[in-house]
Amino acid sequence: MSIVLLILTLLYLTSLMWRRWLAISYATSKPPLPMESLPQDTLTIAQAILSGDPLLESRLEANLKSLSQQRFLWLIDEDDSEGRRIAEKLKRPQIHIVLCPACPDAVNPKLWKLQTASRLVETPFLAVIDDDTTLSATSAAALVEAAKTSTVATGCPCYLDNDTIPSRLLAQFVNNNSVFTYLGTSRLLPPFTLNGMGYVMRSQELERIQHFQPILHELTDDLALATHILNIGGSIHQSQAPLQVQTGVRGMRHYMQMMHRWYVFTLLLLRRQSMPVRALIFVLHGLPPFCLLAIVGATLASWSLQASLFLFATLFARGFVIASLNMRFFGALCHCSNAESLISEIIQPLHLIHALVNRTIRWRTRYYRVVDTHDFKAV
Repeated sequence: MSIVLLILTLLYLTSLMWRRWLAISYATSKPPLPMESLPQDTLTIAQAILSGDPLLESRLEANLKSLSQQRFLWLIDEDDSEGRRIAEKLKRPQIHIVLCPACPDAVNPKLWKLQTASRLVETPFLAVIDDDTTLSATSAAALVEAAKTSTVATGCPCYLDNDTIPSRLLAQFVNNNSVFTYLGTSRLLPPFTLNGMGYVMRSQELERIQHFQPILHELTDDLALATHILNIGGSIHQSQAPLQVQTGVRGMRHYMQMMHRWYVFTLLLLRRQSMPVRALIFVLHGLPPFCLLAIVGATLASWSLQASLFLFATLFARGFVIASLNMRFFGALCHCSNAESLISEIIQPLHLIHALVNRTIRWRTRYYRVVDTHDFKAV
């Protein structure tokens, strides 16, 4: 048992330090984030809004404060009375509220709204951010700068919790993996997807991507857009610019639904990759949680001093690396809660199994049966 535990510990720690080096190496190879704010009317922020999140109003208002000199397109379903109420309450001169007709079946509801918004942009740049995401002035400037030389520039998510256990579990899952996933992977592979929580492109690129029309029937809008951009010869810039995300997690059931949706989307992403890329992604991001689960299980099974020392060394190194990376890239925005952080990683294999056996996801108030990213229907 001690030999197996030693091998598992060394494997996990080696993976941890390798992923840390990849993320820092990638970040240092890119220009530092700009400190200047954007000139007025440089950017239009398009947000597909859907009520149902108790934090919706506060997240929208946060963007209005951080990007007060930019323009906004708020895209709301005609039958979403709560979304319309919130939008009217927060309305400012720089906000254009667009009421969208009902989304047809087998069409992505977010892309359905964005294809309308894309024809209303009058600024040099367009930012697409989720309605639970806040784009700071610094991050907006960084993404605009990157979008000057790339087809699209995307940021790195940092999740804020609201001090409940489900919320902390969700936040720690993102904050455990964000830097490793988006920055570390980009050190080895050219970006093949983008973070749909927030990205920026030049307005002139909207004609090139045909105003999202070719991908309307794709469920995973971020993967679909990234694939479409690469297929037409475009490029994706993965920035270290933070995107602050906060969702009102109502309880454990809601947490499970969100994690389930994310893992189903991850499986759809992997299905499109070659076998070597799948293997690399599994080694980088899939294997470590299994190793950590095995280390904890072996320690509990043996309950020896030696096993406890292996576990302590693993958890100490893990906590230090994740906390230091979060501080380096996100500052005081994100914090590492050791207990929830550990639990979040240990139960990742369970989320993976759930996504493999159940392909019906919930997206706010809607349910979809998912066969593939282009094969889904409302249920």
